[in-house]
Amino acid sequence: MNNVKSSLLVTFDFSQRGKSGTGLAAGSLLSACRHHPLYGSHFTVAHLAIKMSTEAAMMPTAEDVLKSIQAEVDLCSLDSLALACYVWSSVLIEPLIKLCREAGFWGNIILGGYQIMKTSGEALYPGGDIYIPGYAESALPEAFLKGPLLSKLVLVLPVDFETLPSPYLDGTIALESGQAMIHWETRRGCKFKCNFCAHRDLLGKKVELFGMDKIKQELDLFKAKRVQKINVLDPVFNLEPNHLQILKYAKSIGLKALLVFQVRFECITEEFLSLCADLNVHLEFGLQTAVREEFKVIKRPNHLRKVSHSINKLHDWNQSFEVSLIYGLPGQTPDDFLASIQFLKSRGVETIKAFPLMLLEGTELARDKEKLGVVEDIIDVGGIPLVVESNSFTRGEWEKMHHYAYELGNHG
Repeated sequence: MNNVKSSLLVTFDFSQRGKSGTGLAAGSLLSACRHHPLYGSHFTVAHLAIKMSTEAAMMPTAEDVLKSIQAEVDLCSLDSLALACYVWSSVLIEPLIKLCREAGFWGNIILGGYQIMKTSGEALYPGGDIYIPGYAESALPEAFLKGPLLSKLVLVLPVDFETLPSPYLDGTIALESGQAMIHWETRRGCKFKCNFCAHRDLLGKKVELFGMDKIKQELDLFKAKRVQKINVLDPVFNLEPNHLQILKYAKSIGLKALLVFQVRFECITEEFLSLCADLNVHLEFGLQTAVREEFKVIKRPNHLRKVSHSINKLHDWNQSFEVSLIYGLPGQTPDDFLASIQFLKSRGVETIKAFPLMLLEGTELARDKEKLGVVEDIIDVGGIPLVVESNSFTRGEWEKMHHYAYELGNHG
């Protein structure tokens, strides 16, 4: 057993009321590792979830994270330390790596998450040893098996989503009876080409479907555990080929949980709404903007006639739904943002949420920021840079849009 490599996966999570202790992303990675044929005989992995906060007094520092790691494991005896790199944890990564090295850790630093891209991962986080862009369920176990490296390594391996183990079914994510809320997914990736979104920049820029047998078994489990709310993370749920099949199965077993789906107006059908009416469903639409000139900038064409038609259908079915917008888009003005809000309000949309634009690593919009005159700034303790100026609005005008978003009462 002395040759078994020991590893630690550190994630940075915003806690949500009622959610299970292990997040879905971490759970899927841990489950994939523990189903690897060499797990236990050649490597093991523990998990540490660092609680993130939007409150300044509770926001962890790199020193805080190091102390949490040292309380969890003997840092110097670890062979690998894997860190989740997201926009909200980005500022912690390099200082944490430096502190770990100073504390005597000389194993491999493995970096993965939405911030890690093939071309920019090393430049963004030079302290890493192994960089995993895209989906990591196949690559992470192989990274844990690596010995000392002579040079930095970018590790990309395809994932078989048909056979990917479920962290819910194998107990990696433990569910309590009457669990208040969970995150779930039935697919990954997105076929659309919005240039502000990271979903399309993962492996192959296509949609990967999970196996229906696993989906059905998970739904059976959620019903048996009397899960109250299921937040479905699929970027766009209401696309073929299997979304109707999933709803029909949920209906057939009498699932009572509130199902929350992210969907598109243009893909709404009568059959879909009929199935939603037989279940407990809330729909989230990311319209982003109703101004045609802004469609071109973010490569997100909205068919406004179809959008209006779908909104009418939602009202006819008395279907619970909300719509989100983005403010701070290049080419946008405060009047444009108000026009998008008015487009929705005039059609009877009661719940409108507005989120500030952030530039995600590897997206086309982030690459074009200089051409678009984009200026970023950190305006709250979350440490996330937001777009506060562009070629079409000043910082003061952004503040005005920020105020409009706040007045909606559902701001992000």
